[in-house]
Amino acid sequence: MRTELDLSQLKITQADEALALAAHSIHCEAQYAPWSEATFLDCTTAPYECWVMLCDGQVIGFVILLVVLDEVTLMDIAISEELRGQGAGKRMLDFVINRCKQLNASSCFLEVRESNLAAHTLYVNSGFELLERRKGYYPTKDGREDALMMSLSISADSHHANPV
Repeated sequence: MRTELDLSQLKITQADEALALAAHSIHCEAQYAPWSEATFLDCTTAPYECWVMLCDGQVIGFVILLVVLDEVTLMDIAISEELRGQGAGKRMLDFVINRCKQLNASSCFLEVRESNLAAHTLYVNSGFELLERRKGYYPTKDGREDALMMSLSISADSHHANPV
C-alpha cells in the first residue's frame, strides 16, 4: 500500500550524524553503486551540506550539496522509493534553488543519469539546462550509461523555485 504524503507536513533540516545515517539508507536504495557510509557522513561537513526532508520525524529524503566559492553542485538527491512521485522531490529541489540564493551562488550544477527521465524532467521544468553529455559515466548492471550535465543560473530575482 502506498503512503500518501501531506506536503504541508514536510520539514527540511540540516543533517546531523543520526539523520545522515538514516538518509544513507535512502541513498543506497536509489543508487546502483552507493557511496560508503563513511563517505556519506563526510558530506555533512564543509564544503558539503547535507539536508534531510522529514515527515512525522522520519527521514524520507535528502540532498547533498557541494559549495565552492559562488557555485553549488547538487551531488545527490533522493526521496524514499515508496514516496516518489508525490511532489517531495520538487519540494526538495525548490529548497536547493532557494539555498543557492541564500548562499549568493551564481550557478547550480548537477548530473543525472540519462535513463532517469523523471529527474531529468523535474530539472528541466525547474530551469536547468543541458551543458554536456558524459559518455559512460555511471555504472549499471549492464555496463555503463551517460550522465547529462546540467546547470541553472541563479539570481536573486529569478523565479525558478517556489518558497519552501
